[in-house]
Amino acid sequence: MDHTSEGKTEVPSSENLSTPIFSLAPELWCSIFSHCVSNDQPKDARSRDSIRCLFRAPLLLGRVCSRWRDVSISSPELWSSIAVGDDRGRPPDADLAKDLEATKHWISRSGSQPLSIRIRYDLHSKYGAMIQPILECLVSQSFRWQRVDLMVPPECEEMAFAPFRNQDLPQLVEFSSNSNPSSPGKVILSSAPRLQVLSCMGPVDFSGGVHGIKRINMVYDHTRNCTTSLGDLSSCFTHCPLLEDVSIFTYTGEWRTKLPHELPSVIELPHLTRLHLSFLSGIDPCRLFDRLYLPALVSLNVHMWSSNASDPEWRQVQSMLAHSRPPLQTLDFSSLPMSERTMIGCLSCVPTLTSFHVYGINLTDSILGSLTVDEADTNASKNLCPLLERIEFEDAFGGGKCHFSEHAMTRMIISRRKFAKNTAGKALKWIKASFQFDRIRSNPDIAECLNNGLRLVYCT
Repeated sequence: MDHTSEGKTEVPSSENLSTPIFSLAPELWCSIFSHCVSNDQPKDARSRDSIRCLFRAPLLLGRVCSRWRDVSISSPELWSSIAVGDDRGRPPDADLAKDLEATKHWISRSGSQPLSIRIRYDLHSKYGAMIQPILECLVSQSFRWQRVDLMVPPECEEMAFAPFRNQDLPQLVEFSSNSNPSSPGKVILSSAPRLQVLSCMGPVDFSGGVHGIKRINMVYDHTRNCTTSLGDLSSCFTHCPLLEDVSIFTYTGEWRTKLPHELPSVIELPHLTRLHLSFLSGIDPCRLFDRLYLPALVSLNVHMWSSNASDPEWRQVQSMLAHSRPPLQTLDFSSLPMSERTMIGCLSCVPTLTSFHVYGINLTDSILGSLTVDEADTNASKNLCPLLERIEFEDAFGGGKCHFSEHAMTRMIISRRKFAKNTAGKALKWIKASFQFDRIRSNPDIAECLNNGLRLVYCT
């Protein structure tokens, strides 16, 4: 059903109401509407959010009474949020024609206001020619783009990313795309000097001086020919000193596995709180880790795909944590070429840790012993991670395994629960591991911990 017909129901008229509120000046009405109507686009696109939906402001406001209609028509800021398309399926040709007509209408009404745009056309290539006029209309206003959420067919990607090549994005603050531009259509950060948030599949050009971007998410898609390199990661860190949140997947290939010969002795990112890095086997980022200084880091997730015995050990992760001494709360290591000794060294640098997850790394009783509280240490000076509440140790199919004894697991659990009880500190609440917990549940102390809220979860 055409969702433009959803709004046929009449809205009760307020024409004859003689209340003081209807004597307000149009400027005040405009201010009220602007504060009441949010232009923020939702994360999940739906047809009822389309600019053609009559139940969406400002079209809805114009159906209340003639005064409201006049105010809404003459208020450009109410028309500055444009949403076209529907990611739930393929619209018919008529819908695409209506989208074009509505887009032109909203652009004309929006005046010179900065634009928030959502473009969602998850279509087969045969629809690309029908979408291009809509995209051309929106791209022509790229100098007004402020926030953009983009998903278009492959044949439309070059046009969608053209403003980055033409350096025509002076007001852009947020850009999110599930489309992967071809090499000529890469995201050039210097084209958007105000950009704060970027989510894309790459590639990204970080050159052109220092950038003020704060959040970067470079999405991984194995079906695309993405080219994010270790050099790109280095450029990201050295050219974007204000970063707060980074999630990047670095790909393999001989030319992508090497860092520049010359790196700064220290790469400081004083505002970075969340770092999520994924690598393919063969990539060695250790020189980069050795230079990073991340004093504000709260969450660290480092993942390697398909690691093998020939990969050098990543001892520099411990060096980075030792230099930075961040207030880390969440630590996640997945399939890294890292020894148990280095991992324990990492834990010694993060006393604020509350959640620790390890996947696909060989572990023994040594890691459990390091996490066991020494009751004789009354000041807890030697105890690692006294605030730890959640532990997950998982085997990887064909990869690293956990080999824990009943004694070591039992001792670690009881010691941490007793320590928390005696010191009014944080208690261990959750343990998920490749370990048969049924073998220790009958222990009276473990049974007491379970009765008091401890969760023990077995994972294969």
